[in-house]
Amino acid sequence: MALRGISTQIPYEQSEFARAGGIPHPWLSDADHGLAAALRLPAFRGAGRLRHKRLILVVDAERPVRGVLFPAGDLSYAVAEALRLAVGRTA
Repeated sequence: MALRGISTQIPYEQSEFARAGGIPHPWLSDADHGLAAALRLPAFRGAGRLRHKRLILVVDAERPVRGVLFPAGDLSYAVAEALRLAVGRTA
């Protein structure tokens, strides 16, 4: 099982965010919004830039989406729930 974060931040901004927040998993940049467009992810405009709304996708190794948590307001709960869903899928 692998965990990845995706945001519209450029890699430098992601590194700073992860370091400041103590986030141990890798981040992928969707600064060009290609993933958001392909999956029709919900977005909003903030600080003059298009941003992803916070959500969690549980995707298995063959790449189908197996679960969605939206909105993901309480991140501690949402991450725990996503991990529960992911572990349940591997059984």
